[in-house]
Amino acid sequence: MILFLVMLAFLCLFGIKFSQNGFEDYMSPQKTGSIKGIFVIIVLLSHLRQYITLDGSAFCQPYKDFMNFFGQLMVVMFLFYSGYGVLLGIMKKDGYVKSIPAKRVLKVFIHFDIAVLLFWITGRLLGKDYSVKRLLLSLIGLDGVGNSVWFIFVIIVLYLVTFAAFIFLKKKVLLGTVITTVLSCGALLAIRAWKGSEYWWYDTILCYPLGMWYALAKPYIDKNILPDFNKWFACTAAAGTLFFAMKSLMPEFTGTRKLFIPMALVFAVFIVLLSMRISVCNGILQWFGKRVFGIYILQRIPMIVLSHFGMNKNAFLFSVACFALTIVIAEIFERAMDKLDVLLHLSKKPVKKSS
Repeated sequence: MILFLVMLAFLCLFGIKFSQNGFEDYMSPQKTGSIKGIFVIIVLLSHLRQYITLDGSAFCQPYKDFMNFFGQLMVVMFLFYSGYGVLLGIMKKDGYVKSIPAKRVLKVFIHFDIAVLLFWITGRLLGKDYSVKRLLLSLIGLDGVGNSVWFIFVIIVLYLVTFAAFIFLKKKVLLGTVITTVLSCGALLAIRAWKGSEYWWYDTILCYPLGMWYALAKPYIDKNILPDFNKWFACTAAAGTLFFAMKSLMPEFTGTRKLFIPMALVFAVFIVLLSMRISVCNGILQWFGKRVFGIYILQRIPMIVLSHFGMNKNAFLFSVACFALTIVIAEIFERAMDKLDVLLHLSKKPVKKSS
């Protein structure tokens, strides 16, 4: 399994660039898409562990250590970049807030429900019997039929929180961000009271409003930190030191997760600071980054089907097959959803470039 980490490393090194003066486009969709691509691959590799048996050999232990190191951190940048992108849309696009219920919430719900139905059909074909109640709860993200659930539920809650905070504020982005942050904290506490020990439902929520705050602070950061190597290095070293210090203390707080929430916030800032001068942008990672939803939500279908037929007894071949099938399924799914979104007027038909 260590070979997958080696391939991921080569993928990150492919086309890597360094800049003494910093990349002004470090928060562009291309650059952030590549970073999301890295983390969605890590998510896929992490979920494979639930279907295979790994020993403590030199080929498996580094893989296990790598996944254990990231843990819930692997979804941090999805929430951070989402919050950043939403506030950017609010600041730059008229009518963006009013479009959130349809073009954010409804769109995610439709895509998610279609994915849930695919899981339900797969389960039925494999002889699994799901109750009507479980299927209905799965369609609103409160249960699952083999699919991942929590992230979709949380992101929808955060979109609704953002809509509630900004709908009457128009362009008062600072006040809207403050209210969104407060409401996000309330959502965290409510979900924590509801889910308790299932900490993954709530412990990365605040990365979303952090992304919004970064969108507000970016002009200042780009003016004072991005072009000055010494300031950038000092901030990056401080963020890195703080992150690894908290990471080293995590075992003492595993039961309560008291330290994870601030650690996740620092991790997001650390990754963004690194991206200012280290670019891991390439076409392959961008491809994965553009298909995060499809890969994230559908990756378990190949895992479920192949493990049903016993192919997971060979961990390496099972993983390669799951990886390949997930890529194919995600591509088909994303293309189909793009067409459906245009049909439902949830997105505009892409304009063909003139030759």
